[in-house]
Amino acid sequence: MRGGYPSWFQSGAYAEQARDQGTLSRVLGLLGVAAVFTAIGAFVGPSLGTIGLWVGVIGGLICIFALRAARDTAPLNLILLVVFATLEGVVLGDVLVIYIAAGLSLIVFQAAGATAVAALAAGFIGYTSHRDLSNIGGFLMVALIIVIVASVIGLFIQVPLLWTAISAVSAILFSAFLVYDLNRVARTQGASEGQAIMLAVSVYLDIYNLFLDILNLLSGRRR
Repeated sequence: MRGGYPSWFQSGAYAEQARDQGTLSRVLGLLGVAAVFTAIGAFVGPSLGTIGLWVGVIGGLICIFALRAARDTAPLNLILLVVFATLEGVVLGDVLVIYIAAGLSLIVFQAAGATAVAALAAGFIGYTSHRDLSNIGGFLMVALIIVIVASVIGLFIQVPLLWTAISAVSAILFSAFLVYDLNRVARTQGASEGQAIMLAVSVYLDIYNLFLDILNLLSGRRR
């Protein structure tokens, strides 16, 4: 079979697909690493008390800025990713303990399952879309700022219905971010280690916040 038919494995289409899958596999691999250290942080977090919670919140923000500055500096970029995921796990552990102590363990599992389904669906749409969705990035950032401002206002007003509405809008928003970020992954060919790490962080934050939003929505139904 060595005739004049061009081999698919030698075609430009195959090479492009291989590069795309290479970026996806690297991002998924980094997400797997982040998930492991998030689980470790969540296990340790409750034993650290309030101090651990604040260290997780502030340290996580610092790691984000540090990652942007050191994205192409190996192995510092990977170390920062691990530290960031661990600190986010510490925060998550403290949140989950509150729900478990309130007898809402089943809600936690339901939220995890719903998040997995939503993330897979949104990710599939974003990754397989033939459209370039980069033009919606600005709109999503504006929407995120509005949600953050509304959340800060909600801290002072303390109206349960407002928090339910914020969580619902935020869940939709982070689902849209997943579509957007997985579309970025699909369109980033031959990503460097720094690019892959930053893409992984974006997807990680999408899933993390989506889980918290769904958890809040499901628990609100039991109040």
